[in-house]
Amino acid sequence: YYGLNASNKTMTFYDRSQDTNPCGVILGMPGAGKSFSAKREMESIWLGTQDDIYVLDPEREYAPMAKAFGGTIIRISNGSKAHINPFDINLQNAGEDGDPIKVKSDFIQSLCETAIGGRFGLSQIEKSLIGRCATRLYTDHVRELQATGKDMNPKTAPTMVDFYNLLMTQPEPEAANIALALERFVSGSDDLFSHHSNIDVKNRFVVYDIKDIGSGLKELGLQIAFDAIWNKMIENRAKGKRTWIYIDEFYLLMSKETSAEYISTIWKRARKWNGVPTAITQNVEDMLKSEQARTVINNSQFVTLLQQSPVNKKQLSNLLGLTIEEQKYISTSKPGMGLLKIGEDVIPINDDFPKDTHLYKIMTTKPDELIEA
Repeated sequence: YYGLNASNKTMTFYDRSQDTNPCGVILGMPGAGKSFSAKREMESIWLGTQDDIYVLDPEREYAPMAKAFGGTIIRISNGSKAHINPFDINLQNAGEDGDPIKVKSDFIQSLCETAIGGRFGLSQIEKSLIGRCATRLYTDHVRELQATGKDMNPKTAPTMVDFYNLLMTQPEPEAANIALALERFVSGSDDLFSHHSNIDVKNRFVVYDIKDIGSGLKELGLQIAFDAIWNKMIENRAKGKRTWIYIDEFYLLMSKETSAEYISTIWKRARKWNGVPTAITQNVEDMLKSEQARTVINNSQFVTLLQQSPVNKKQLSNLLGLTIEEQKYISTSKPGMGLLKIGEDVIPINDDFPKDTHLYKIMTTKPDELIEA
């Protein structure tokens, strides 16, 4: 249930999971009700299905709801005992050529680009070096998995330390530069992603809380947590389960070219793995500047548009083909008022959720109404 049709006052129901393309995007200004809209959908999924729900939470907005529903909250930060190894590999996560190492290499490239920073991304030499090291890093591990009949083994997977050490053995000076950029994540105070994974997530509702991850690590944390969820989604498909993924502050994943390319490719492959990903962001202008981010929006059958600035409203209207009449619903400052775009259909919605309910109290993000997680 997504609220009342603002035009004819009828109730609006829709099941994204039955669509040929279940991917979704929620776009709106701060205070427009983006996270509330996402939580409304999560509540329906939790109570009405047996599907799994995973949330990437950069601002600790989803913890109260997860706690109320008996979910698991994984807090990733310096000093935390919860570890995610970004070098875990699942043999089922292979591209069209059936090569899981190539897919993992693309992900490692996106991590390195984030770690190195800079305006121009990775050079072709750096990409070649990362690809070479990734192949050498995983060859023996993949043979071990194939010999034992396993798709993945977190206990024996390579780590960032192994990757760093391998880079240091390469003769090219560019390899040393990449290793230097990764050094702080290997032996410094930010080594939280250099350990083997030790989280065993069996709950249906899981929130990855990265609010306290530290300055400059949020983008990297989003990428690594997303990859961990993707591996879980592959496991779920083998069990016949559907996986819903919600990514807040999504624009951070699209801010670097390599990362954006990787995420947009994943977006296209989600349905194959019984996945229903949803991007949530207030930084619409940053999204619209990226060709890959625009591709994500265009490849999402389900788009929720809440209040927009005049500039964003104009750009989104051009991108999505909104009429002047439809644009009125995303010009309002009323939270929960907006548009649902489902394929070619555009529906004005008004989700005026009753505030004197327990559900409202665990879903609101207004500072004066928050429940402590």
